[in-house]
Amino acid sequence: MVTNNGKLVNTYIRTLYSEGLSSIMISFFNTNLSFSFAPCIGKNNVGFDQFDISKSLRTTINYEMASFLYQLAMSVVNGKYAGQQISGVLQCNNNTTLIFEYKPDQYNQMGSCLTINKNNEMISFRFKTHIYRVKENGQMITKIIQSGLGAFAKTLDGYLTGINADGHLNKLLDDLESLQNENQQVSLTALG
Repeated sequence: MVTNNGKLVNTYIRTLYSEGLSSIMISFFNTNLSFSFAPCIGKNNVGFDQFDISKSLRTTINYEMASFLYQLAMSVVNGKYAGQQISGVLQCNNNTTLIFEYKPDQYNQMGSCLTINKNNEMISFRFKTHIYRVKENGQMITKIIQSGLGAFAKTLDGYLTGINADGHLNKLLDDLESLQNENQQVSLTALG
């Protein structure tokens, strides 16, 4: 990361929505992955959720943290811990934690949730699920697909494998080149 008059480089990836609860905007931020959680403040006049970006909570994670979340998410998506509760905590910068949980909801259906806790404020995001029925041993059985968590995991996988990162990294290089042209005495400091 450039620390001497360098610009902070942010590239939008996608936004995920948790109906009636919150949204998560995911971006590249310099060399990290950024999450911006915005709380839902109700519905507009046509019934769409509205989110208060002015009350958003943000944090970034590095590759190892993204790998941790990816592996937790995939263990749930692949049914490794079917019916078992999971909790994982990531300690981020600036007194911020991300908490991943797989647990029963108010209807006793297993689901996944990601919560940001920053400066004693919390915003939770519940990943969407879809139900389908399949015939097993002559009986129709109801199954749940962790579709929202699967989409989140694929986004993390894209970050980890560098999908579409070249454009973002070029912005970082352009900023570095511009900075070096302005001041030949630029010093770079590695952070964390």
